[in-house]
Amino acid sequence: MTMKIYKTADKKLDERRPDGDALALYTQTLKMYLKDNPDLDDKYADLIKKLPSPRQISREFSKQECKLLYETLEYLWMAITGSKLVPEKEIIKAPETLSGNYLMLCNGILLAGLNTTTIIKKNSQLLCTLLDINAMTLMEYLASPPDKLIEFILKNGAMRLYINPSKKLFAQCSPETYGKWSRAKLKKLDFDYKAIKVIDFKTEYKGWSSGVLIRL
Repeated sequence: MTMKIYKTADKKLDERRPDGDALALYTQTLKMYLKDNPDLDDKYADLIKKLPSPRQISREFSKQECKLLYETLEYLWMAITGSKLVPEKEIIKAPETLSGNYLMLCNGILLAGLNTTTIIKKNSQLLCTLLDINAMTLMEYLASPPDKLIEFILKNGAMRLYINPSKKLFAQCSPETYGKWSRAKLKKLDFDYKAIKVIDFKTEYKGWSSGVLIRL
């Protein structure tokens, strides 16, 4: 199964003033995507290989260099995901394809898959990078029961999403994640029904039944 990546609206990055740290994150994501998908079309693979290192982008790139890099990244992102890095509107209209299970990260990236456990296993290296998780620690959790694995990822800053065929959105995250960014991100998503469960990890995590329900 090919990994799907989606990008939600993020006002931090725009075409007039691209942010080096944000561009570095997009570059790292594309490099990890290529590593997980070595059969990617050669013309895209070659471009990704030629991208500068995220560290170099974040620390050394001027505004002009960021603008030039942005054009390449947007071309690659559109080719691979079918969407632009920066949607024109802050409010995201829910496309017909946005249905099923996802993990959302604080930068607005959505990872899609058959279920949450599959998403984590398919994108373990990427999650280690974006959530700053120790790879050996994650390897241990990958051998654990699904609820233990999901609990670990949510504790480390991801948000779990499920969108049913009726376009109702359900989410789960930690109190810290809810306060820092997930509430704001969810409020921008254009669904008629949005509910998030904020989890108290002092009690045993039991999948979707865990957490205090909040309607947005």
